[in-house]
Amino acid sequence: MLKDVVAHRPLLSIIILAAFLRLVAAFMSEGYLMHDDHFWVIESAASWADGEDYNNWMPWSQEALDRIPTPHYTNLAYSGLHYGFFRLAKLTEISDPLTLALILRLLHGLYSLIAVYLAYKITETLSDKKSAMYVGLMMAALAWMPILSVHQLVEMFSIPPLLASAWVLVKASRSKLDVKSLIVSGLFLGLATGLRYQVGVFGLGYVFAFAIQGGRENIVHSCKQSLVFGVSAMVMFIAVQVPADIILWSEPFAQLGAYIQYNLTHAGNYPQGGPYNFICVILVLSLPPISIFLLAGYFSSFRKFAVLVLPSLVFIIFHSAFPNKQERFILPAMPFVIIAGVMGWGILKEKISWLKTELGIKLENALVKTSIFVNILLLSGLTLSSKNTGEMMAMSAIKQLGDLESFIYVTADGESFPPRFYLGSWDNYTVADSYTDIAAQKLTHMNDSTTTTPNYIVFVGDTHLGELITSFKTEYPSLSYVSQFSPSRLDRTLNYLNPHNPLKRVMVYKTDSQDYEK
Repeated sequence: MLKDVVAHRPLLSIIILAAFLRLVAAFMSEGYLMHDDHFWVIESAASWADGEDYNNWMPWSQEALDRIPTPHYTNLAYSGLHYGFFRLAKLTEISDPLTLALILRLLHGLYSLIAVYLAYKITETLSDKKSAMYVGLMMAALAWMPILSVHQLVEMFSIPPLLASAWVLVKASRSKLDVKSLIVSGLFLGLATGLRYQVGVFGLGYVFAFAIQGGRENIVHSCKQSLVFGVSAMVMFIAVQVPADIILWSEPFAQLGAYIQYNLTHAGNYPQGGPYNFICVILVLSLPPISIFLLAGYFSSFRKFAVLVLPSLVFIIFHSAFPNKQERFILPAMPFVIIAGVMGWGILKEKISWLKTELGIKLENALVKTSIFVNILLLSGLTLSSKNTGEMMAMSAIKQLGDLESFIYVTADGESFPPRFYLGSWDNYTVADSYTDIAAQKLTHMNDSTTTTPNYIVFVGDTHLGELITSFKTEYPSLSYVSQFSPSRLDRTLNYLNPHNPLKRVMVYKTDSQDYEK
C-alpha cells in the first residue's frame, strides 16, 4: 500500500515526509540557533509589539538616548513580518512566549514546504520524475533542512520566492517566455531581495542566462527581457522596502544605505575565509560524499540549465569574494545547486563511459548508500536537537515564578545575552562578568532610588561559573539557589568540534531584601 502511494503520488509522499520532519523539529528544537535569528528578529519584533524597542533601532528611541537618529544596518522587512505576527497574537488569548515561539516554528516549517514543492516541479519539468524525486527527497530530508527550516533564518525564508522566480521562467520556457512571465518572475525576485538584500545579485545571473538562451542573434531581445525582468524586480523591492523607510526616516532606501555603509567599513570584523570557503560549505551541505558528483553536475550544466545555475553561481561568487563569510549566507543558493546538480550529474553519467561500467555503477551505489547512511544519522541527531535552551529556559522559569523585580545577568565565560522575550519583560537589567566590582555594583543598586533592586541573579558560563558564584555569595550572603539548566546535546557537540563555541550552563539564584540593607 505504502509503495503504491509513493510510486503513484511521489510529490505528495515527499511533502508528507518533509512536513513530518519539520513538525518534529518544531517541537524538539526549542532554543534559538544563533544571535541574529533570535535577537535581531524575535526580540526586536516582540518588543515593538509591546510598545518597546529592544535594540534601540527606532528613531524615537535614539532621540530618548540623546543620540542622532541613524538607521541600523539590518533589514527590517523580515523582523517586520514577525512584528505583524506578534500584533495579531495580541488579538488572541495566546500570550505564553514558549507557545508563540512554537507557533512561529510551525509556520516557518509549513512555509518551507513551498520550496520542496517548487524544487520538485522545476526538476520534473526540466528533466524527469526520477530526478525530481531525488531533488524532492533532498529538499525534504537533508540533515540540516528540517531544523533550519523551522527557525527564524532570513536566508531560509528567502528561498521560496527565489525558487518561485525560477519556476515561473522554467514553466514559461516550455512554450514561450512572454512579458507576463518575466514580470511575475521579477516580482518574486524583488520580494526575495526585499527580505534579504544579498540575493539581489541573482538578478545579474538572470541577465547572463537570458543572453545565453537568446544567443548572439537575439541579443536585443535578451536585453529587453532583462529590462522587463529588472524593472519588475525593482518595483517589488521598492514596495517592500521604501514604505518603512519613509515612515521611520523620511527618506527612501535609508536602511539599504546604512547596510551598504556598514559592510564597506565592518565586513572584515566577521569570519573570514579563502575564495573556496563556500565551495567546501556546499560540499558539506549537499549530501557528502556524493556531493562531489552533484557539484560536478552543477558546474557542467551552466548552459543547459542557465536559468538555475547562473543566478546562483553569481551569488556564490559574490559571497566567495566578499570578506564576511558566515556559512549561513550561502543557504539561498543551495536548492539551485541541488536541482541543477542532480540533473547535471544525470547528463554526465551518460557522457562518461566508465560510469556505465560494472565498476562505475558499484562505486556510485556504494557512495550513494554511504551518503544516505551519514545523512540519516545526522538528520536524526539534528532534527531532535535544540540549541541555546539554557538561557531560554532560565528566563521562562523566572517568568513563571511571577515575582521578578529586576535581575543581574552574569557571564562567566564567553558572550551571552538574556532572551527577554521568554521573560515577558523589557525592563532594564544589570550585566556583570568576572571583571565586575561586585561590591561597588551592589552599592549602586542600594543608593540609586531610580532603579529597581535586582531580586534574581542569572549566571551563565562553564569553567569559571563556580568561582564567580562564590564571589557573588560573598556580597550577597542570603543568595538562594532556584534552578539550573545544562547545555543541550547539540551545544556540547559543537563545543567538542570547536572549543571556540563556549558551553553555557545557566544557574538562577534569588537575592533577599536583607542583602541590600545598609
